[in-house]
Amino acid sequence: MKKLITIGTVVLCGGIIFAGNNHWNNKISAQSEKVTRNEGVIATKTKEVQTTIPKEEPIEEDKKETPTYTRNLPKELQEKISNATTTGKPLQFVIYGSEATSQEANAWPDLLRKQLVATYGDNVFNITVLSEGDKTSIDVMRTNTYEKVSELKPDLILFEPFMIKDNSSKIAMKNRIGSIEKMIATWTERNKEVTIFMQPSNPIADATYYPNQVAEIAEHAKENNIIYLNHWENWPESKDKKMEDYLTDTSEPNESGHKVWAEYLINYFVAK
Repeated sequence: MKKLITIGTVVLCGGIIFAGNNHWNNKISAQSEKVTRNEGVIATKTKEVQTTIPKEEPIEEDKKETPTYTRNLPKELQEKISNATTTGKPLQFVIYGSEATSQEANAWPDLLRKQLVATYGDNVFNITVLSEGDKTSIDVMRTNTYEKVSELKPDLILFEPFMIKDNSSKIAMKNRIGSIEKMIATWTERNKEVTIFMQPSNPIADATYYPNQVAEIAEHAKENNIIYLNHWENWPESKDKKMEDYLTDTSEPNESGHKVWAEYLINYFVAK
């Protein structure tokens, strides 16, 4: 009897151990399965949030902004202005012409100068006005006074040929154009980097031949890639009675004439 009890006890203990071990293995297997599933979810979520960061373009530190008010100007002059602004070394700006290119206060050169200073500051342009008075182009060539321009070592020249006096003195067109070519050639020989602008003298009232002569010189400028600033666009027509309101009795610009002339040039040199 005692022996049977002992055998039963051993069998019972073995069954308990087997059942416990089986339960523990099943629990571990279930936990592993759960972890595997969770890892799959984590991996999937990680994949979903991956983002490609765009590559930043390098910044060009030496790239300079071009002021909007210089946009009418040729590129080489824009660069000269930018350099003058940076270095503080002003550009030599020579305004050269006949008695219409007046050195008086509130004449168009003075009005232009004031606006350039107001826009660009004191250290960008050093402006010099040279007037030949009532000389013809032949007079200027004979006396070589146009070489005064080169002596100033200009970076830019605003040239008003002597159209009114040449007209009244009946200077032949071929001689006028020859004089213009000679002057410009001399200036560019001294400084190949100089920027040259040409403009007409002021219009006169009720003119017949003069407008055609001016148009011929404008065409010459175009054919030779000379920038021609036609301020006549701001004036009344030659035959218009209103023209008399802009000129003196001697066909020179009066206060109103100087203003419309200056306004055209200001709108060119200071774009809005």
